[in-house]
Amino acid sequence: MPDPVLWELDDHTRAKHRVLRAYLHAWIPVMGQQALKVGNFSSPRLLLVDGFAGPGRYVGGAPGSPLIMLDAVVSHRAFPRLAKVTFIYLFIEQDSRRVAHLREELAKVNLPSNIEVRVEEGAFEKRFGAIVDDITGKRRTLVPTFAFIDPFGYSAASMSLTGRFLDFPRSEALFFLPLSFIHRFVGRAGQEHALDALFDSDRWREAIPLEGSERRTFLIGLFEKQLMSQGNVKHVKSFELHTRDGNDYRLVFATGHDRGLELMKEALWSVDPVAGTSYAAHSETGQLVLFGPQVDTRPLLEELRAAFGNRWFTTTEAEQVTLRTDFLASRHLKKMTLLVAEQQGGLEVVRAAGARAGTFTDTVRMRFR
Repeated sequence: MPDPVLWELDDHTRAKHRVLRAYLHAWIPVMGQQALKVGNFSSPRLLLVDGFAGPGRYVGGAPGSPLIMLDAVVSHRAFPRLAKVTFIYLFIEQDSRRVAHLREELAKVNLPSNIEVRVEEGAFEKRFGAIVDDITGKRRTLVPTFAFIDPFGYSAASMSLTGRFLDFPRSEALFFLPLSFIHRFVGRAGQEHALDALFDSDRWREAIPLEGSERRTFLIGLFEKQLMSQGNVKHVKSFELHTRDGNDYRLVFATGHDRGLELMKEALWSVDPVAGTSYAAHSETGQLVLFGPQVDTRPLLEELRAAFGNRWFTTTEAEQVTLRTDFLASRHLKKMTLLVAEQQGGLEVVRAAGARAGTFTDTVRMRFR
């Protein structure tokens, strides 16, 4: 039987849509202002790509990722200030029936004049790859781009295409990785070509003798390492999605910019306000499970101790270390970590004369006792 045109909205999809919307909510005003400043084009543009767009809705009427991506822009409070920015959406879908349904859904949406929507039928790698090849061949710069790469099967996404896409300096990508299924199929006959394409390497074979969490850890680590070797990628951040069916899914984000990583971490903390690293669905309600009563910043404190030892450091240097962790400098560093360490006597802080106690400005110097 052919795959259905519409299907039920499940836990992990609900969670990844929350992350997608939260990130775009933060990305839009930042990249919109950047597009206005770049000046490389007669009209500033942003490109948003959904590589596996689907039919636009689920059984019961819940919106799919294309409608969520559109609404994230149109409903944003910063959108009226970005009237000179053209938002270009590229929705790619292989199934012709789903393409037809998506176009029907999009026809119902009243879009502002500065939003352009293009629906392409075909395989993601082929259709978007042609666009990348065209831009590369003409030696032009890809406009600031965000791509959501969420294949129905892991074999549909190619790391080689990802690498060429991420060669462009203002491009970011959010991947959905069904880790449980990859873990299950490693070593199974007939999967070699798909896994070689996914990892852009045959090193996944090293996971065959491994079992359980050790195999999952190796596979996600290899995927992240391969992303880090691509183009202009500077940061890779993963987020766990644990659902009622017991499967382990991952969202993996790749960016070349510190600010992009901060925006994604803010999105992840909005989904998991306790640890910022994972989502778990309750066995009955499917709602977010909180893993503790409050944020535990002790791991951040240990990272800072390891980085600085007993030498003097500044707030800016502490922020750079925080960037490499799961924590947010804007939310967790000063009051929840540095101030607590100072009050407990573990951190010596030198402030300028007249500076207010408990503040951590750029002029503050500090060291661990």
